[in-house]
Amino acid sequence: MVRVLVISLVGTSLFRNFSRSPRFAEVSARYGVGSWADLPIDDPRNSYPAGEVCGYLSEGPLVEALLDFVGSNPRGSCAELSGTLAAVDEARSRYGRVELEVALYPTATCTSYLASELVAKYLRGEGVPTYVRVVEAIRSAEGFDEGLASLVDVAVGDVVEYSRRGYRVYVNATPGFKAEASFLVIASMLAGARAVYYIHETFRRPVKLPTLPISVDRRYLELVRRVAESSGLELSYVYGVLGLTEADVRDLEDRYLAYVDGTVLRPRRWVVKLLEKLGWLSPQQ
Repeated sequence: MVRVLVISLVGTSLFRNFSRSPRFAEVSARYGVGSWADLPIDDPRNSYPAGEVCGYLSEGPLVEALLDFVGSNPRGSCAELSGTLAAVDEARSRYGRVELEVALYPTATCTSYLASELVAKYLRGEGVPTYVRVVEAIRSAEGFDEGLASLVDVAVGDVVEYSRRGYRVYVNATPGFKAEASFLVIASMLAGARAVYYIHETFRRPVKLPTLPISVDRRYLELVRRVAESSGLELSYVYGVLGLTEADVRDLEDRYLAYVDGTVLRPRRWVVKLLEKLGWLSPQQ
């Protein structure tokens, strides 16, 4: 039997769509669901895991209404299910019986976490093993590197692990913060993902994006590995021993692979994590 893992980031389209449904207008207004889709990351109500919105997971009437909304039109309820179910449909049409699992990656915000738990409840009710793993929220430009590192550590790690176990890994690129989704697609292709699905609101049907057999330029791989292994190299060593030029260093910075810290060339944290997950660098303590 073919085994398939579908992975997906988690956004907040579920709450936006729910609040627009006349059928659920009363319960949406009672809990203020209409504002959740645009709730700022730094709003105290959205502070994971103790924020007010996180607590609504135990609010029976609201959870029942949201699950009712999802169950009445799964594909139209949220971006997480539209892309995931498209991947499931193709797997079943191509291979017949499949052993299916779904991995959801909400950011560390209450809105994303609550949406992921609701989607997971629906999928588990349909007999699909589903698990939720929280990744760091990208709260600012300064925290972008940490957010990507968390995404690599959790999601790309799963792509590598499941691929090694013989799973075909499909990526739902529809939901979530677009910068994260774009990065996840590229990193997942490096890690062995088989397919990427995307549904734009104007398409009404999924498109399957090409998963190119991409690889890392050997020159860059060896250089970044050298930098990553030492947590940084003195520029005098980079120029004198490795023979790089200032243009080469600027190129590494432009590609967001490394940065100059005083007189030291250091790797981006996400690069170190990615090399570790792909088995190209021994895990650092």
